[in-house]
Amino acid sequence: MNKRIITAIAQKDLKATFSSKKIWVPMIILPLVICILFPAIFAYIGLHTELIGHSSKDLEKPINAFIKSFPNDDMRNTLASLPTLGYKSVYFFLNFMMIPFFLMVAIVNSLVTSANSFAGEKERNTLETLLFAPISVFDLFLGKVIASFIPSFLITLGAFLMNSVIVNLIAFPYFKELLFLNSTWLLLIFWVIPALVIFNIILNVLVSAKVKSFQEAQQFGGIMVLPVVGIIISQASGLFFLSSLTLFLIGVGLLAANAFLVKVITKFNQRNTLFESQIH
Repeated sequence: MNKRIITAIAQKDLKATFSSKKIWVPMIILPLVICILFPAIFAYIGLHTELIGHSSKDLEKPINAFIKSFPNDDMRNTLASLPTLGYKSVYFFLNFMMIPFFLMVAIVNSLVTSANSFAGEKERNTLETLLFAPISVFDLFLGKVIASFIPSFLITLGAFLMNSVIVNLIAFPYFKELLFLNSTWLLLIFWVIPALVIFNIILNVLVSAKVKSFQEAQQFGGIMVLPVVGIIISQASGLFFLSSLTLFLIGVGLLAANAFLVKVITKFNQRNTLFESQIH
């Protein structure tokens, strides 16, 4: 493993990523909308208007029944003690429904950067240079994984920090506690999301090395979004909750999957076979 070569590849890919508006602009807009603006607006409306708080009895009954069946005792008691339906809805949304949104941002952003790796080289007519360069395939893959990981994770982390500040400024006077600073969210941001981003990047870099265009790589990698949609539905319906233990186990599973994918990469020692679909 040559650190100098890996660093050079990562720097080159980072420059290519941020020199293309079609890549970095969506990476900024997506977390800005669904991880910062949307929860802030939802919290403000839910806590500062009476529209949600005075909903009909037909809406209150299923929500109260849902709260009674909530698996976490502390959260169930907290929700039950809140004075209005609006407070309950906002508190539940910010603590649980926001989790899949951050997972989606991490997946989509890592998909964009990783899909631009080998497929982007093909479109920019720079792949031949890499094919003939005196570098190992493993160093090439590792450099591209690092270049995809840095912006994907930092943007997600930045969105989390901004969301925490803005939403807590709105919600703290009502709930008298700081949201997002608990074991569930800390495990999500610093344990699950890094492992998920690395897994998604490695998988999509492998895919990107096999397809011919940036769009093909994105379309194939988009399958990773489907499990997050399932999580959103399960969280909303009460079928499944991402507790601290669940998130920890998910992180362990992702690390094991990452180790397997790295082992797969080390077997790609025939670059002509690996890049055959790119040059024909």
